[in-house]
Amino acid sequence: MMKILGLLVALWLLLISLGCNSSKKNAIPIPDAVGDGWDVASLDSVGMDEGKFFNLLDRLERIGDHRIHAILVVRDEKLVFERYFPGRKFNLGQYTGGTGYDRNDLHVLCSATKSVTSALLGIAIDQGHISSLEQKVYDFFPEYADLLTQAPAKGKMTIQHLLTMTSGLTYDDETLPYTDPNNDMVRFFTSSDPLGFLLAKPLHFEPGAVFEYANCNTNILGEIIRKSARQRVDEFAKEHLFDPLGILEHQWQTVRGDILLCSGDLHLKPRDMAKFGLLFLNRGEWKGTRIVSSAWCDASTATFLNPNQYGGNYSWADGYGYQWWQKTYAVGSRRHPSFFAAGWGGQNIIAIPDLDMVIVTTAGNWYDPEPISPFEIVSDYIIPAVK
Repeated sequence: MMKILGLLVALWLLLISLGCNSSKKNAIPIPDAVGDGWDVASLDSVGMDEGKFFNLLDRLERIGDHRIHAILVVRDEKLVFERYFPGRKFNLGQYTGGTGYDRNDLHVLCSATKSVTSALLGIAIDQGHISSLEQKVYDFFPEYADLLTQAPAKGKMTIQHLLTMTSGLTYDDETLPYTDPNNDMVRFFTSSDPLGFLLAKPLHFEPGAVFEYANCNTNILGEIIRKSARQRVDEFAKEHLFDPLGILEHQWQTVRGDILLCSGDLHLKPRDMAKFGLLFLNRGEWKGTRIVSSAWCDASTATFLNPNQYGGNYSWADGYGYQWWQKTYAVGSRRHPSFFAAGWGGQNIIAIPDLDMVIVTTAGNWYDPEPISPFEIVSDYIIPAVK
């Protein structure tokens, strides 16, 4: 009798324990409200299934060294999911020696910076500093007119060619490591005339003929913004983009003098990356304030070309606009078009208009194959969580 009673008590305690664990697992914590401009809410309140997020977290735990640094989800303009993970910090192609990530850490955006530069170009157009995307690139730099004598075809190059990576300029910062002085990014940083170095690069194709993703295009765009607005790009960004969004902390890499690395290495907090994504999801408005024209948001995030038609490995995208990528997610019987800013290593700001959703990922997959792709996280866990 005592033995049976003991078994019943043990069973009762086990059931209580399981009940406690179950109740604990049935609540993904609501992100903290910290007065940074974000409204926060539960996943359930915006029609998302917490169970899918538990499945995602279980998957990441099983992988172990997944190298994901942060995942944030915004739906219905509310921050509803936020999770940070350990990771090695990184800047300018190398590890800094620092580790660990949380809400207060600035994270390198790598090439997701390009979409920010594109937004600044749109603001410069909105303000009348630049009149048209058909303006010729070398018209902004009359001091380099001799380069057109050497290569007259460069005179056809427009701002739109730079935006769509169809300038035709030869530039290679991927074949050689960043430790090699012949790497074009290293040469750009070490040149006594960085802009002249870019503008003097030979044409590989006629402008407009071929998509060839290259950092030189965005860095020339940055100089067009600086010359036309008569303001350093980071100062222009602070005044006309970051301050209106309530982005108080940011770092942007200087190349030389007033020239910034506009193709990469802007550092933002993931919550502020999400603000930028929501700005474009809302076609240029943040909390009722117009920051970028809706016309620019529509044009820059629309598909201009399919990069997969020009070679290269772009299987993770099916379109490219004005420094924004596009991808359609097929989940079940439904298709969800998206546009996104993408950076080396797993830095993504993804907007899915039909789901009223922004997803931010940061990661450290710079030199190693990614154990789990951010796009897999979106397609297999986050989109299916929508009830």
